[in-house]
Amino acid sequence: MSTLNISLPDSIQERVEVLAREDGVGLDSFVAAVLSQRVAVADAYSYVRNRASRGSAQQMLDILSQAPRIEPEPCDRL
Repeated sequence: MSTLNISLPDSIQERVEVLAREDGVGLDSFVAAVLSQRVAVADAYSYVRNRASRGSAQQMLDILSQAPRIEPEPCDRL
C-alpha cells in the first residue's frame, strides 16, 4: 500500500471528514473508496470511447434497421 499526501481546501477536508464519519469508516478508507469509484468511472469511459471508435454511425444504423418495427409495451413508453 502507498501513502499519498495531498493538500485540500479546509472546507473540502471538513466535508470529507463528516462524510467518512457518517459512513462509519476512517478517513483513509473513505478517500480510498471515493478515488476507487472515480478510477472505475474513468476506466469505463475509456473503454466505451475505445469501443465506439471501432464502429461507425452507418454500422449502428445497419444494426438498428434489423430490429423489428413494433410498438413498445405500455410500460416502456415515455
